[in-house]
Amino acid sequence: MRGWIVAIGMAGWLSLSAEYCPAEVDASRDTVPKKFQGAPGLIKGGFLIQGSKRRFEKANELNLESFKTKLEVTPGELSLKKIREPQPDDQINLKFTVTNGSENGTFLFFPTAQRCEAEVRNEAGEVVYTWSEDFEFAPEAGYGFLNAGERLNYRISIPYQALRGRVSVGSATLSANLVNYPQLRAEMPLQVVP
Repeated sequence: MRGWIVAIGMAGWLSLSAEYCPAEVDASRDTVPKKFQGAPGLIKGGFLIQGSKRRFEKANELNLESFKTKLEVTPGELSLKKIREPQPDDQINLKFTVTNGSENGTFLFFPTAQRCEAEVRNEAGEVVYTWSEDFEFAPEAGYGFLNAGERLNYRISIPYQALRGRVSVGSATLSANLVNYPQLRAEMPLQVVP
């Protein structure tokens, strides 16, 4: 360990010198207090995890009722003519919001790099378009942490040309949900006019 000694001489000169100050470290000494040595749940690195696996899982369970979802869709009405002959920039824009209304932060697990999904259903309730079919996602699993009161916003665009031949005049339904949490979903009606 090195320390600096500052000395001001009689003539007002500032003098700096480095001095080696050895610290006493005995590698043979055990730095873990006796009461923690061999304690159940102690793992290498000093983290203490006590209790059963079930207790740990229960502490991390999601209270899905405390989450709120919201879906905003623009435009709210589609023209079948525009779907048949779309311009390159014609698209449906979705904003899917998930809010953690609980008093605790929560970990969310995702099996791939995909975080949300969107679907279009026809009047009969059949899925006619799934947003993720147009993309490829990395197979790496991941986690997200959502603090109490915070929200996640996802923006999804569905090009009109993707709906060509899949929707007809009438009403359709747009829905969005978190991947791995299908209960956290929101839906909006969508009118398709001639």
